[in-house]
This record gives sequence, structure tokens and C-alpha cells, in this order.
Amino acid sequence: MSFSGYGRDASLSTADLAAAVAAVRPDWGLVDAEPMPEGSDIVYGVTVRDGDGATRDAVLKCFHPDKSPTHTPERFLVEVDLIGIAARETDLPVPERYGVRGSHESAPTPAFLMERLPGESPSAVADPVAADAAAPATDRLLRESGRYLARIHDLRTFEAFGDLVTDADRTAGDDPADPVVRDGHRTWTERLGDLTTFSLDGLDGTRFADLEPRLREYADERLTALDLRAEAALLHGDFRPGNLLADPETGSVTAVLDWGAAQAGDPRYELAWAVREFSGRSPLDSPAHDRVRDALFEAYEAERGTAFDRESDAFEERQRFYRAVTWITECRWFEYWWADADEAVREGRAARLRENVRELR
Repeated sequence: MSFSGYGRDASLSTADLAAAVAAVRPDWGLVDAEPMPEGSDIVYGVTVRDGDGATRDAVLKCFHPDKSPTHTPERFLVEVDLIGIAARETDLPVPERYGVRGSHESAPTPAFLMERLPGESPSAVADPVAADAAAPATDRLLRESGRYLARIHDLRTFEAFGDLVTDADRTAGDDPADPVVRDGHRTWTERLGDLTTFSLDGLDGTRFADLEPRLREYADERLTALDLRAEAALLHGDFRPGNLLADPETGSVTAVLDWGAAQAGDPRYELAWAVREFSGRSPLDSPAHDRVRDALFEAYEAERGTAFDRESDAFEERQRFYRAVTWITECRWFEYWWADADEAVREGRAARLRENVRELR
């Protein structure tokens, strides 16, 4: 299966990069550039010379028109608006916005420039799965992540559930605009059903095609049986260690990045994804999963000033369903998410997903 439309296969010439920088900041010039292929947009780490002649390290993001059918300029630019809102209204560690350009007659746009923040991948700083996961750096990483996620969820609420978009008709220096919901759903059940159906429909032709009938039956039953009422809060959309940076010595979070998948949805859904990712996709009954879940939820609840009824059957059933949705989504995108993994790791993960499906209840 090919994913040639994604960021790791995208590239721009030096001339295009220089044109994009000049479109965003006409008084700035490109000095050097290095591709950052981990993302799914066109992303470069760039060195620029600003209008005062000083050099800066920055990140340039450009719209990739072939990323997916639903990826539009309005969807792409929601990230730079949310970064601006977070910087203005919270103490979240987000990059400074250097400029944004919605369109240009010749340069690759939409595009935006932002500060390149310090820090390392949290995987190089702390290991929540390890036996010594209570180490100070690990504990600080988890608890700061839980607090920051709570602050994100408190930033905005919406009247509908769905993907967030912003106005693509913009120029450098625009103030951040509040995002809006595109093609929204009236209820979270409808929205989650739409997300699940999209993933299940995409299993055709994949290694998990044989699981589709069982997964569809399970999802339909849970969507009908569970009480999924929720507030339509701002969700980061991809809150995981890979989209954070951390101090290599203390574990303190130094950057919350990649807001381009933001949506309006149930905060408990994003928490289920966060527990999955910060625990290294550990099994639900593993000590690592429990450690990570407790740390994230405790910090999250303390920050929001309210506690979930985590001991109730209703809460646990909802979270188990949300975790199952993460497995369905991973099956849909398996070949892309695990494209760079060793074969043994990839096959082991595929086997684990099949085991997860067999254990669904």
C-alpha cells in the first residue's frame, strides 16, 4: 500500500523554500534548510536571516495538497491559529508564530513560519513503560502532559462535533482567529460513528480485512448501547510523546507541537489516546498502562478541578470502547504508521492488534 502523498515523501527545492519564506515574511531570507520528514505535511527546519540581519532557527510548514481528500487549506491553517490562541491565553509551551500566508501567486502556500523550540523527543528523556517509571523525569513528563492536556481542553467549546478549520484567506501578521467546526455532527455518538466507519471502510485490501465484520459489529453495538453524551471541547487531535519536546535532564515539557489534527470532541476520548501513546501501547491490564493512566488522569483532574468517576462501570466501559477505537484506527493506518519499523516489531504489533480484537467485549 502506497502513501506517497504524505510528508515523508514530500520535498521542495531550495528556490521554493526561499520563495515560501519570503511569502510569509518578505523581509526575511533563507540561509539553510533541512527536511523534517516525520510529519505528514511538508515541514522543514530552516535557518533564516530576519529584517535586522540576525539569524534564527525556525520551522517552515507548507500545505501538501495531496495529503488526503479532506486536507484543505482551511484545515491546514487551523494549527497556526491554535498555537496563537494557546500562546495568548495560556502558559502552554508553544512556538512563537513568525508569520503566515494563505496564498501567493508563485510560492508554495498556504505556509507559516514558527519558532524552533529546544528539547528532545520524550522517548529519549523518559520511559513510562520501564520498571523504574516512577523516576522523577518520567513522573514530571507524565504529570505536565496531563496538566497541559487539561488546559487545551479548557481553551474552547463548540456547538457541534467534528474537524476544526480556519479562514484560509489570510496574510502574514494576521491575529489568530477562532476555529470553527467543519461539517459538524449534532452528537458525539454521530461523530464517533463517522470516524469509526471511515476506518472500517478503509480496511478493505489491508492485512486486517478479515477483522472488519467483527469490528463493525462490535462498534455498532457499543455506539448504540453506551451513553456517549459529551461536551464538544477543543481536542489537540494528536497529543502523544511524538508531538512533544522535553528537557533531557528534568523531563519538563518544552513544546506542544502539531495541532493540525484538532477537533471538537469528548475530552475522555483524547485521554484514552494519550494513555495508549504514553504507555507505549501497553496492554490494558499491564502495570505500565495503570501507571501512566493514573499519572495522566490525576494531573488532568487536578488541573481542571473536577474528577471523573473512574471507578464506575459506565466510565470504564466508555474508556474501553475508546481504546478499541484506537485499535480500529491503527488497523486502518497500520502500513503507514509502522512503515519504518523493523519487520519483527511490525509483525509483533500486528499480532498484538489481532489479540486485542479477540479480547473485545
